[in-house]
Amino acid sequence: MLYKKFLPILSFSFIILALAGKAQPVKPADHGLKEFTLKDAKLGLIRFYVDTVNIKKKQPLFIEINGSGGLPLCIFIKGKGFGSIYNTLNEQLKAVTQKDYHYIILGKPGTPFCDTIKTNDDAKHFDAHKLIDNYKYSAEYTRQLSLGWRVNATKKVISYLISHDYWDGTKIAAYGYSEGGQVVPSLAVADKRITHVIDVVGSGLNQFYDNIMAWRLKAAKGEVSYQKAQDSIDVELKKIKEIYADPTNTQLEYAGHTYKRWASFGLNPSFEKLRLLNIPIYMIVATADENSPIYGLDYVPLEFIRLGKTNLTYEPCVGCDHYLNNVDTAKASVHENYNAKILKWLAQ
Repeated sequence: MLYKKFLPILSFSFIILALAGKAQPVKPADHGLKEFTLKDAKLGLIRFYVDTVNIKKKQPLFIEINGSGGLPLCIFIKGKGFGSIYNTLNEQLKAVTQKDYHYIILGKPGTPFCDTIKTNDDAKHFDAHKLIDNYKYSAEYTRQLSLGWRVNATKKVISYLISHDYWDGTKIAAYGYSEGGQVVPSLAVADKRITHVIDVVGSGLNQFYDNIMAWRLKAAKGEVSYQKAQDSIDVELKKIKEIYADPTNTQLEYAGHTYKRWASFGLNPSFEKLRLLNIPIYMIVATADENSPIYGLDYVPLEFIRLGKTNLTYEPCVGCDHYLNNVDTAKASVHENYNAKILKWLAQ
């Protein structure tokens, strides 16, 4: 994953509300979800949410591991005379899975389901992207967030759901988007109860490699000199060495994340975990993705071919960006098409 801060998938068909006398949809129940909490001595408070459709029935589990950053699943922007709701929750995915599966999504450490961002601007002049981009993550998120936290918290949620009779004993599908796509391979290796892995625009090789390759490509295309590229890579390698030498540091940051976060993901390249799995894996990648570049992901099918493994379905979204929008045709998000493909794949 390249070192750039980006917003996760937001529901841009947001709701602008008059503030007076109207309730804002800021609670899990307003989004068809029930909140659960677990307390753990090491992991802290784990918040997770289950769709309320058929919640009293035993069903297969569909667990979403979402992208990077400590944003709430719901954001309420309150300005002069208006309020607006933005969701980082993938409502489309929830809608298509909740009938035949229990859809589950975890919150981030120290992060409520919804939080309020205040602005002095009115409805015509506020900049939602800027306001959300400047949202300050909680101290608990900064202290806790790592690959290990996300894996271990998810394992505890699965154990809770099984012990409380939500699971029907069939499938447990782990769906990971972006950073979540880097989590699900490690989760499936650590938790043998996972039956299916869906990895969407995640990572293949060590994520630090992406930025190094980006400099090489800039030089090859004549955008910078070869010396400039090499000098920049030397700087990157020095910083990467510092991160690996101090892998639990939560005070120092690099490109918007703590050393702890970078080191935890950098120590576990996705392809090393993926090749250990014998369960079905569905990887969706995007060929015009600047956040999770295709050249690191293409190594995964190459490795599976070398090993003679046949449990990988590798599907490039040609011309698509990190959000599966087609950059060539300016088509709207094709997430819905891929959601249907995922369900069909799970049914096979």
